Amino acid sequence: MARLLQDPSKFHPSEWQRRVGIDLVHDEVEQELVKEAEVLQGIIALLGRTLEQTNEQIRQNRSAKYNLEMDLKDKFTALTIDDYCASLTNDTPHIIYAENAMKLEANFVSPEDWIDFSNINVEKADKQRNNSLALKALIDGILSQTVNDMHKQCEMVNTAFRNRIKEVKDAKHKLETLLAMVMDETASQEKNIAALKKAIADKEGPVKVAQTRLEVRNHRPNVELCYDTVHSSLMSEVQEITKNIQRLKDALAQAEIELKGLSCRQLSLEEEIKVKENTLYIDEVLCMQMRESLCINHY
Repeated sequence: MARLLQDPSKFHPSEWQRRVGIDLVHDEVEQELVKEAEVLQGIIALLGRTLEQTNEQIRQNRSAKYNLEMDLKDKFTALTIDDYCASLTNDTPHIIYAENAMKLEANFVSPEDWIDFSNINVEKADKQRNNSLALKALIDGILSQTVNDMHKQCEMVNTAFRNRIKEVKDAKHKLETLLAMVMDETASQEKNIAALKKAIADKEGPVKVAQTRLEVRNHRPNVELCYDTVHSSLMSEVQEITKNIQRLKDALAQAEIELKGLSCRQLSLEEEIKVKENTLYIDEVLCMQMRESLCINHY
């Protein structure tokens, strides 16, 4: 958990440009990642305040402990002195006249003050102990709630990722299916163009023969240059072949336009598929594998 809370931006793809092109959309994954970042930032702020409160409580505990230790130390010293005094007799060596012993020092306290001083130290210590127990319970609740919140939002993000990955895979499959159809149609159109070109080439021989016949017959001498049935048939033949060739050329031009459109469509589909592959690599490989390494255990 500590690793995840160090710097959420390191672990959130929402801080990156996760996708490109048409896939750069504010999708459910993006929305849940933003929520997760907000949850983590809120938790960091809450834990920061709790840490400050804990440090202050530790300071208060140490102060109460110090006061108790000093009071105990003084009482142990006083008890040692009183025990020594109680053991003195007329025969005790080294007893002396102390002319100033009857003088009351300025820092003398009354028995009531003496009792109150210790009671106050004990009461302060008890109060800080109770505060510590309450703070510990509060901290346990905060840690449990924050871990649950992180786990819940983490699952929301992971679910959004899985749904999005499925959507992208489905879209990629449809694009690949459409691409296969376009490629099949492209291959068919290329065959059609090849057949039209061959058909046009096949017409070149007959039209040349018919036009050559007409040209040669135009050289018949004098009255033999007659617009007879043969000549009329040759003219009709040339016109018919020429019309057929033009129709084939028109069909060829249309087929080449359609082939160009298919090529553009193929390039567009291939680019869209690359975008989907990039999105899948980022979401499924980079993001999900990274998120799987950030296991959030229940507190």
